[in-house]
Parts: sequence; C-alpha cells; structure tokens
Amino acid sequence: MFAITYDQRGSTKNGDRIPELLAALERVPTRCAAERTRGDEAQVLVDRADAALDAVRAAAELGQWSIGLGIGAVETPLPTSVREARGPALRASSDALEEARRTSQVPIVVRAADARHEETAADAQAVLRLIGWMNRTRNTGQWRTVRALREDPSRTQAQLAEHLGVTQQTVSRSLKTSGWREESAADSLVQRLLAMIDLTS
Repeated sequence: MFAITYDQRGSTKNGDRIPELLAALERVPTRCAAERTRGDEAQVLVDRADAALDAVRAAAELGQWSIGLGIGAVETPLPTSVREARGPALRASSDALEEARRTSQVPIVVRAADARHEETAADAQAVLRLIGWMNRTRNTGQWRTVRALREDPSRTQAQLAEHLGVTQQTVSRSLKTSGWREESAADSLVQRLLAMIDLTS
C-alpha cells in the first residue's frame, strides 16, 4: 500500500492551499480519500503504483508542497477516513515527510517500511525528483500542451493545435521544450520501482 502525506510550504505567505490540493487529488483512484489531517497537512492512501505516481505528481505540479511517500502494509480492515489508518506505510510516510521538509530543491522523499527495500526506494525517489524538477521548469504554454495531451494521449499535434487554438509549430516546440516525452518514459520506470517495493512489503 502507498501512503502519501503532504505539508504546505510557506503557508503564512501563500494562504491555505489544502482545498486546491484536495481538488487535484479527486482524479486519483484512492483506497482512503485525501483529507486534511492537521493544520497544513493532508494525506491519501492508494493501492496502485500508477495512482501513487499521480498522487505525488498532483502536488508536485501545484508547487509549494513537501511530499512523503511511504510504502508498506496498512492495518485492515481499512477505515473510512485516512486519518484513522494505521500501519508501517503510514509511519514510513510520516518519516519521509519529515525529511522532505528539510529538502530545499525538490521536496519529495520515498521510504519503504521494510529496510530491505531502501535502495529501490532511493531509486524511485531519484526518478520522482527528476520528474518534479522537470515540472518546475515548464512555462504556461508548455503546461497547456502537456495537460491537453494527458487528457487525450491519442491526439496528434494537429489535433492538439486545433484544441488549444495555436499553430502546430507552437505545439511541436512546446512538446520538445517541456520534456513531455522524457517524463512519459520515466513514468513507467518509477511505477515499476514502486510496484517492486509494494509487492514484497
């Protein structure tokens, strides 16, 4: 199981962004829906590697979040509220968040509840931080193109251009400079790494 805990950075200057985060996480398939747990923190519980990636990426794209991803067992039966969930995955997530708070560049930390999987967790963390860094470098036009392509990956560049009301050359340039293809290739890698940890937890 994957537990993701979030803490807003700079909330005194930027106001409460928990509602924005929770809205972004509504698109992620969860086992326990995302909730505010206390103050500037929120948490969600998912049972698939692709959903864990989406839950991390949702916050990374918004910016100003420290993110702790914990992987391991969760006590069953699962509660209706993530605030009542217990188990090694939740403890690993809490430990990961504490380290993420101390990380200045891309504050994403991955922790496996089982110490035998520390190396694989570190590999997954490295890929997630790379994805997070790529997200931070995109401008508004690049984000429009990337999000439109995520909505429908089958769209051609001509269809994207028509959908966005821009030229095909603009779409082509946005795709090249956004790192979309590189990020997409990294997605499958990080999902495999996360799944490897979860299957052996």
